[in-house]
This record gives sequence, C-alpha cells and structure tokens, in this order.
Amino acid sequence: MTKPHADLAAEPIGVTKAGSSMTKPVAIIGGILWLLVASPTVVESDAYRYATALLSLIALYYYMKAPIRPRTDWIGWLCMGWAFYVMARFLITFWLTPQHDIGASDWLYAFPFFFPIMGVAFVLYEELMEKIVAAYFAMVLIMLVATQHLREVFAGETIRPLIMNNQIHGAVACGMIVIFTLFWLLHYLTDKSSDRRIARFAYIVSPFIFALCFIAIYGAKSKGVWLALGITLPVLALITLTYLRLKSGVIIIIAVAALLIAGIYGVRHNLDKTAGPTLSAAISMVENVANGHEMGGVVSNAISSSNTPVSMDERLQLWSNSWEVFSSAPIFGWGNRWLERWAETRYSHVQYTLLHNGYLEILVRYGLFGAAIMGFMLATFIRAVWRARKAGIIPRAAWHAYIACLFFFSLTLLSNSNNRLAIGESLAFASSAFACWCHMRLKGEYLAMAKVERKETAVRA
Repeated sequence: MTKPHADLAAEPIGVTKAGSSMTKPVAIIGGILWLLVASPTVVESDAYRYATALLSLIALYYYMKAPIRPRTDWIGWLCMGWAFYVMARFLITFWLTPQHDIGASDWLYAFPFFFPIMGVAFVLYEELMEKIVAAYFAMVLIMLVATQHLREVFAGETIRPLIMNNQIHGAVACGMIVIFTLFWLLHYLTDKSSDRRIARFAYIVSPFIFALCFIAIYGAKSKGVWLALGITLPVLALITLTYLRLKSGVIIIIAVAALLIAGIYGVRHNLDKTAGPTLSAAISMVENVANGHEMGGVVSNAISSSNTPVSMDERLQLWSNSWEVFSSAPIFGWGNRWLERWAETRYSHVQYTLLHNGYLEILVRYGLFGAAIMGFMLATFIRAVWRARKAGIIPRAAWHAYIACLFFFSLTLLSNSNNRLAIGESLAFASSAFACWCHMRLKGEYLAMAKVERKETAVRA
C-alpha cells in the first residue's frame, strides 16, 4: 500500500499501534485466517466462516484492550442494526408460526453484523496485507496447477475448475481471480516504490494464473459467466490503458484480444453447441416482447416450448415463481416464510429453492425495503473505498480491483445466486472489511495499545 495522505490518515505519533504489539504467533495465525477468508475462490467450504469468527474474536480482544480505538459511527450501527432486524424478524416468525419456518439460508443475511469488527481486524493486520495478498496468489497458482484439466478441456468436455461444488461456482471464482491478478500485476508494474521481491513474484506467476483461469472458464461452460466476463473484459481493457503508456498499452491489449479471438474461433463449434440454443431462445423471447406480447405470456410460452434448453427452462420457472412471491409482498418481503408462499406458485414443482438470481433472493425475503438498505450499505462502502483512493490511502489498483470485481460479480448474480454461496459470502466479508478499514483511515482513526511519553521540547521563558 502507498503511504497515506498526511492530512487524512497520518501515522500516529508517540503511540504503539496494536498491529505492532502482536506476538509473532498471533500475526502468523491471523495471516492464515485471512487466507481462509479468501479460500472459497479456490476451495468451496465453510472454512471462511470459522476464520471470520476467529478474526472477529482477535479483533474484539485488541479493540477492548486498546486505550485508543476507533469509535463506532453510523456505518457500523447501520450494519449491526440491519443484522438485528434480520435476526429479530427471523426469530419472531420462527416462534409465531405453527410450522416454525426457517426459510432457506435466511439467517445468512445477518452477516453484516461482523462487517465493522472485521474492519478492525483489517486494521490489526494492515502492515502484513501485502505479504498476505502475495501468499493468496501463491495459493491460487498451486490450486490451479493441482486441479487443471487440460486434456478434458481440449477434448471438449465440461470440467469443474478448482475444488468447487459445480462448474458454475468454479467459473465465477476464476473470473474474480483474473480481475484480482490483473490489478495486482498492474500495481507492481507501475508502482516502483513497492516491494521488489513481491513484484518479481507477480511478474512470474501472473501469466500462468491468467492462462489457467481462462482455460478453466472455457472448460466450465457457464454461459452466465461467459456473458459477465464478456462485458467486463472491455472495461478492464480501458482501465488498463490508464496504467500503461498509450502506445504500449494498445499493443498489449490488441495482442491479448487477438489471442482470445483466435481461441474463441478455434472452439467456435463447441461454443455454439453450448450457448447456441440458449441464445436462440433468448432472442426469440426478446422479439416476442418487442412485438407487443405480454411478458408473462412470453415466459409461459418459453417454459412450455420444447426449443427452450433445460437449464434455461428451469431458470425461467424459478424466476417466474420468485416474481410471483415478491409481487405478493413487495415492500418488506416474506422473511423466512417465503417457502410457505413458494408452495403456492405456478411452478412450485421445480426442484430447486436456489433462485438462480441474486437480486430476487433479496427481494423475495426482504422486499424493496431490504434491497434499499443493502444497496445503500454497498454504496456507502464503495464511496469509502473511492474516497480512500482519492486521499492516497490506498493505491489506485486496489480501488480498481475492488470496483471491477463487484461489477463482474453483480453481473453473475443475474443468472445465479452467488451471493448465497461461499464465494459470495466470503467476498462480502473481505470487501466490507476493506471498506470499513478505508472509512476508519479516512477519519484518521487507529488502534493503539499504549502511548509513549515524549520529552517536553518547549523552552520556558
């Protein structure tokens, strides 16, 4: 990270920061825990939840012990207030309904309670973050190499990247890794004051990570991720131009684009076989709507049509049910009673309760009110990171990685409920902790364990 702005985030004078007072074992354990928080991008498990809980306890211990500490302001109270609302509503519904409704993963929406304290955990380990990030990319490369399926991919088979429950999750993870790796590399290419050892490491491993991720994304055959990445890549190309000299940047982007186009052309028949039927069905629906047909009828006809691919047909049924449930309680949603209402929908026989759309997941449970609160929370976090970039507290690569990843992830939510998966939850924890840390640093706050006595420099008259 670059040196913080002198006015907004000056280094504390005459104090011992909490991070500096940690013992080496605590520092090492914390670094491992941060890697576990990010681990769902390579291994889909619940380890990140336990790591978050332990980091929160470590942060809470140092926070309570520190005589100088950040004050909880309106952002922290907003996060915790929303969490209390979610849990109170959950428990009230649970006790007052005869069948004791528990919904499906509804209590996960109370996780914002941990966002402020995870920001404190980021304060504790901020001096180690550059090394933790480098260790993360080393872990990524090892996992990509260990789980590569080159033979199967080039044979046209569908593969499951990394260690994931299905190929879609793996494709989303690889897309996020591509974005992180790009800006990690650009940071060391353009910031010559950074650690040169880590910079050399970034130069070596980044090309391998890019190559393996793109091969894995192709092999996963996730149409939603292909679409999201297809929209995100041109944006990444434009941002990359701001880091490099115009001539060299254009040459590099053209070369990379040529390689991608050549690769796409080489596997065009496989792409058409995978995405062609879905694309044709989607175009047909758009044409019917454009010709004046009512949207509900168009969806019903598509579901009943034999020309609609199975995966698209199931998603349309899920989205139709979700909209039906949301429309019956649009302001506050159904809470954890939504499955009760789901049983009354037109396509209730569909076998999934994962709605395959992250936005509908929120609307069904918490309605427009919940969507507005969570949207405002996200906008506040984005603003904090942007202001930290403008103040020089974080390098621009950190800001670009943050916003580009959120942009890509938001696109993937259109066709899958990734916010309900381990990858989405871990992204929420890590990105919100970073944003809360940025907010604290903007206010000039820090965590200090003890003051240091300074000699009086004034001379008495």
